[in-house]
Amino acid sequence: MSDPVEAVVDRLLAVDWTGRYDQRRSQAALMREYLRRSALWSKHLDAEGWPFFDIAAAVDPTVRADRATVDRLEAELPDWIYPTVRHTCVWALHFAELRRSGTELPDLPDPFEPLLLMYERGNGFTLDGTGFIEVDFLSFPRGSRSEHLTDEPRAPMVLAELDAMDR
Repeated sequence: MSDPVEAVVDRLLAVDWTGRYDQRRSQAALMREYLRRSALWSKHLDAEGWPFFDIAAAVDPTVRADRATVDRLEAELPDWIYPTVRHTCVWALHFAELRRSGTELPDLPDPFEPLLLMYERGNGFTLDGTGFIEVDFLSFPRGSRSEHLTDEPRAPMVLAELDAMDR
């Protein structure tokens, strides 16, 4: 069985961070799906910092990915990616370690999978001071946590369906 933390590292290091302009719709939908999942986790944990926060630390702050693995990822990510994107990459590692640890988790979807897919499709994101999230020049309001509390997914998690969104 492969190491789930190393699998996340491998996925992130394979990302072409220079961007792809032909997959904006699916990337924006994946960001909206992350916002939905983050809202569900934030509400369940009664956690501060939605939408971008260290969900693993909110569950169990003692379970962390190995420091050497985190350092290697941070050293190999491009220096120019947006700081919150960098944070989400590290938080995804900690979440993978949390899952591997056997810690009992709520029956909620993996919060970081939509972001990992979005990054793999070629883009990160930025935040502006007015509450908008920008994914490759496609901008939309972040909204409030309560606006994203729904059981209805905002994006498919199947590559073929994501590709169809971009046609």
